[in-house]
Amino acid sequence: MFWRIISQTDVLLGIHYLLLFMGSMVGGFGLLGREVMNRRFGQASLLAYSSRTLPISERVIFANFIVKDVIYYFFLYVLPFTVGFVAGAIIIDMHYSFFLLLMTLFLSFCIGLSFVFLLSTIYANLGKKALFLLVFITVLFLVFFQGLEFEVFYRLPSFVLYTEPSLNILITCITLVIVPSIISLIFLKVDYPQSQKHYKNQFRKISDQLNFYAYSHFMTKDYLDFSRSEGGAGKIVFSFLVPVLLVWLFLPQLLKAVSGLDTLVVFTVVVAMMASSMYNWLVEFDMFSSYAFLPLNVADVLRSKLNSYSLLNVVPFLVVVIATIYAGRLNDIVHMVILFIAVSMYVVSVTVYLTGLNTTFSLYSAGTFASYVLAIGPVVLGMIFLAQLNFYLVLVSVLLIPVSLFVLKKSFVKWDRLEA
Repeated sequence: MFWRIISQTDVLLGIHYLLLFMGSMVGGFGLLGREVMNRRFGQASLLAYSSRTLPISERVIFANFIVKDVIYYFFLYVLPFTVGFVAGAIIIDMHYSFFLLLMTLFLSFCIGLSFVFLLSTIYANLGKKALFLLVFITVLFLVFFQGLEFEVFYRLPSFVLYTEPSLNILITCITLVIVPSIISLIFLKVDYPQSQKHYKNQFRKISDQLNFYAYSHFMTKDYLDFSRSEGGAGKIVFSFLVPVLLVWLFLPQLLKAVSGLDTLVVFTVVVAMMASSMYNWLVEFDMFSSYAFLPLNVADVLRSKLNSYSLLNVVPFLVVVIATIYAGRLNDIVHMVILFIAVSMYVVSVTVYLTGLNTTFSLYSAGTFASYVLAIGPVVLGMIFLAQLNFYLVLVSVLLIPVSLFVLKKSFVKWDRLEA
């Protein structure tokens, strides 16, 4: 399907950037760990601080940590991905050099990891302003000296190494991995002074503004928790908007290979499903034990999270409205809104029923994840293919709303019983 709309070269470029971004994500975990782990356990419990009690330096610890990460993610991400890609290519009579591709994808991953590790070190030593200045200068350099045309992306060294193998390019790739890592280790910083932050008491003010919700106090707590953590509440929206933007860009091209499907209907269904990721954020670090001293049960906490979710759902709702208007289909906006609300409610109700307040951990269970896919997959595919038969059949999706309410009611009973 992909070969009809995307060239082999572009597919290779895409998977090299995919591994680059995966490496960047791994390299960026340090910033997340700095806040989350220190808040949860304090600095003294982190592995990095064992240098204070053991005859081993912080640099040695971190050097071993990097090597461990590289080996671990090679077997977790890079090797399985490469094996799967090459095997799939053979089936459709495409042939790639397995060992060369494995090496270049591994180098892409390591380049992403080492550069984000370097950025983390700059941030730790010099703060946000220096990091922003570095990124700004880099973008400025690209704009004035290189240009930001699409061809620039084809200069990724690891990708060039696959298409035009040479010793010089290999040395360049290895240098891009080793040099940032060495610089990061030289200027390593693991002591973070706990700067004091002061906030005005806004609890009552925000609660009053949200008093049209039954659980406004809990929603206010959710808002304050996120707004006062690194990244703020915007990280929830950002984690949703970036994938949606990618779907908006690539979905029309992919659907060219499947004739008859309504692009806007598929986009609306996908956005509604992805909106549930914001519920995951809301419950990621909240456990019922935090509320156990209050006259509450699990159902109350779940309802409060769903209220917060409904407020955050305004963002994907607006995305669907804007997409409908942009597509020149204002006459269909009611159908799209109903489809979005129905699918969004259904997906989050299934999520709550299967995972409760432990969404992030529960979905790692193969059985739970299989139930999740089987409960959602046939329903959303059914909505898409009904629209293919007749666009107005999307209105059948309204039946999902009472089903969702029923599932939520069962969820409250289930989790109250299990936590009792």
